[in-house]
Amino acid sequence: MLSNQHHMMKRSINWLVLLVCSVSLVFASCGCSEKQSDEQTQQPAAPSDLMTLLYQLVEEQSADVPRKRVYIVSHRANTLQGVKDYVPENSIKMIELAIAAGSDMVELDVRPTKDGELILMHDETIDRTTTGKGKVSSMTYAEILKYDLKRSTEVSEGMKVPTMREALLACKGKVYVNLDIAGKSVPVAKCAALIQELGMTDQVMIYSGKDELLDYQSIDPNIIIHPFVHSVQDAISYRQYPSALLFQYSYQKYDVENPVFAKEMRAAGFLTYSNILDFDAQLKVGNYAALDRFIASETDFIQTDYVEIVDAYLKERGLR
Repeated sequence: MLSNQHHMMKRSINWLVLLVCSVSLVFASCGCSEKQSDEQTQQPAAPSDLMTLLYQLVEEQSADVPRKRVYIVSHRANTLQGVKDYVPENSIKMIELAIAAGSDMVELDVRPTKDGELILMHDETIDRTTTGKGKVSSMTYAEILKYDLKRSTEVSEGMKVPTMREALLACKGKVYVNLDIAGKSVPVAKCAALIQELGMTDQVMIYSGKDELLDYQSIDPNIIIHPFVHSVQDAISYRQYPSALLFQYSYQKYDVENPVFAKEMRAAGFLTYSNILDFDAQLKVGNYAALDRFIASETDFIQTDYVEIVDAYLKERGLR
C-alpha cells in the first residue's frame, strides 16, 4: 500500500507541474502583468482537483515551504451576507453566495428521506429550517417539497430543500465540497455512486466516522475521506489510505488543551481542518484574537459562517 501511495503522490505532483506550466504559458502569451501572475499563484487549485491540492500542501509542508494560504470552508454554505439576508443554510442560494464570497470549500449536510432521496438537511427534522414539521426519515421528498425553506422566522417563499444532486451540480467546477454525513444514516453505496456519476470524486470529500469512511474506500479508493481525529495516533491509523490527508479536529478543545496540536499533525505529515464557529461572534465586532491563535496553530482549513470577515483578515495577513 505504501508503494501505491507513493505512486499516487508522484502522479498528483506530475499533474500539478503540468497545470502550473500551462497556466504560465497562457499568462505569458497574454502579456499579463507580474502582479496578475502573483495573484494567480495565490488561488487554490482547480476545484476538480482536490487530491492534487492536498498532496501539494503535504509536499510543501514536508519541504518547510512557508504557508501561502489558509483555506476557508463555508459552514453549511453560510456567508455573512447570507446570514444578514436570512438566506437559509444548506440551500442552493447560499451555495451561490459562498462561491461569490470566495469560499474554497462548502460544508453541506446530507440525509436520506423516507423514499431514499438524498437531500441537504442538518437536523433530524425539518422543523427548524422549513415551514413544515416532521422527521426527514419519516417523510418522502415530495412531502418535504410542500414546505419552503426559512432562516429563523424569515421564510424564503418558493425556496425548497435541495437534493444532494442539485447541490453538487451547483458546486461542480466552482468550489470544493465537504459532505457531512456523520450519524445521518446516508446509504454509502448510493452516495458514492452519485459522486462518481457526476464525475466529482476529485472535488468532494466525505466526513463521517471511521467505519463508514472505510466503506467508501472499499467502494472507490479515489473518494477522498475526511476523518475526525483526537490524536496524531488516530491519524496514523489511516496511513494506508492515500486519500486520507486532511483531518478534522476540535479547535475549541485544543485551543485550550493543546494549542500546538495542528503543528504536531503537520510534523507527522498530515493536514488539519477545524471550525471557528464559537468565535464567529467575536469576529463580527472586530475581535480577531481567536483567529490569530488559529492562524498561529498552522491549521490548514478553517470553517466559519462568516467567510467575508475571515477572508479579509487573512488577506491582511498575507494568507490568501
